[in-house]
Amino acid sequence: MSSFELIYFPLPGRGESIRNILKYANANWEETNPDWPSAKSQTPFGKLPVLVETNSRGEKFTLTETRVIERYLATIFNLYPRNATPQTIATIDQYRDQYSDVFDLFVFVNYAKETNKQQAFDDAARNLVQKHEEILRKNGSNGHYFGGSITYVDISAYSLIHALKQAGFGKEFSEDKAPELNKLLKTVQSKL
Repeated sequence: MSSFELIYFPLPGRGESIRNILKYANANWEETNPDWPSAKSQTPFGKLPVLVETNSRGEKFTLTETRVIERYLATIFNLYPRNATPQTIATIDQYRDQYSDVFDLFVFVNYAKETNKQQAFDDAARNLVQKHEEILRKNGSNGHYFGGSITYVDISAYSLIHALKQAGFGKEFSEDKAPELNKLLKTVQSKL
């Protein structure tokens, strides 16, 4: 059985969905918070997060890039629907990448503090909520994107929305504006 080391900052950010996938999968894992930026040169591409997997023979496999790590973990921990077609996998990845678009705007707005940037974030969040509420309704309003079990897009959505709410950027994700997404949040939270 493999063990994992997540190397990331001690904050939610881009590492939170990876943490939550590892928690959900009951993986053997630990987190290392590096001394940054001095540790930058020790990472494969000079950025975080980094995941290091050590197999039972002591061999190490290192990955970087949030979504690549998530997809790798989703594959090894069976967080894609059973018998998923390539189209289903691409659709899951598409939904996940839409959350990245909103998160990238959040990071930009959070550090830029410009009014027009806040409006861009609000518009993107509102659009995401509108589209994803419909997607979740089409799946039967059961707190999942696909079928009746947790997939990695459920965990990623939970992680991003939870982080946005904690940072004070959650108004578009309120219970009254996003009831289906809030049902998903409760579903995932109950499994972590």
